Amino acid sequence: MLARRSTLNSETVYLTAAAPEGGNLLVLDRFWEGLLASAPILLLISSAGGYWLSRKALRPVDRITAAARSISISNLSERLPVSRTGDELERLAETCNAMLARLDVAVNQIKRFTADASHELRGPISFVRTVAEVAIRNPKADPESRQAFEDIVEETAKATVLLEDMLTLARADAERGDKALQSLNLCAVVEEACEMARPIAEDRHLNLCVSLAPLHLVNVRGDFTTLRRLLWILLDNALKYTQAPGRIDVALSANSHQATVEVRDSGVGISAADLPHIFERFYRADPSRSNIDGAGLGLAIAKWIAEMHHADLKVASELRKGTVFQLVLPVCANPGPIA
Repeated sequence: MLARRSTLNSETVYLTAAAPEGGNLLVLDRFWEGLLASAPILLLISSAGGYWLSRKALRPVDRITAAARSISISNLSERLPVSRTGDELERLAETCNAMLARLDVAVNQIKRFTADASHELRGPISFVRTVAEVAIRNPKADPESRQAFEDIVEETAKATVLLEDMLTLARADAERGDKALQSLNLCAVVEEACEMARPIAEDRHLNLCVSLAPLHLVNVRGDFTTLRRLLWILLDNALKYTQAPGRIDVALSANSHQATVEVRDSGVGISAADLPHIFERFYRADPSRSNIDGAGLGLAIAKWIAEMHHADLKVASELRKGTVFQLVLPVCANPGPIA
């Protein structure tokens, strides 16, 4: 209904027009029905379009995130991908790459300093040790002086081992590429490492049991000296942290694809909080283990040797129940040197 006031011959009149609203209500009802019926389809279309647009917009962010996660201290020379879009993402990637370049330079300087310092300190420490050893042999030295010289010899021996370990890790950082490996019998490596450990185990009243593969011939590609050192590090840790009368088991098993060396001890074990960090350099575990001599570099060297041989070095431990180190190497089917 529509009403309007008007003036006709100086008189006020009201003009009124009316029409039935049934048609309008029918149109409105059909509109709402169509809207409700098409709403899910519109929502699906808009959601799919929004997802596609968001993925397209965030694809550069995903590439940057994946590249950033893959960069560690061992590959600081790598850089994040830069999309030449002129937006904030391009500036962010360029800024991160500049930061990585500065970190790379700083880390390389630290590595060179460590290697140079370790190398330069070997001479003075060797001289001090030699002088102390000569002084010990002097028959005129009094007991207190002799004891002091013996302490000097002992501490310089520890310092020499520490410097050698630091030089090894410095060389590992400088030689990140693959080394030339030869086909060798892993059984012989395990046997030699265990023979080195056996006198110490007997002296400490520990039972060292060795179980090798039935064929006594397991070919792997590697370097005999460094693999023996890896196994000696694992055995040395077992000897240090196992109290008499304890047990150390060394087992070698193999199948057509891989060989597994397991070093198990019944020692003090490693806490769950320390377990993820034991392969870090200079990391020492809780006070119950820190009274043992060592600088915390042995397992870091063992991890590097395992990586050099494309092997996997794993550890499982439980406090007061012992520790298990497991070294898994790929088996060499065809003997011969490789690069």
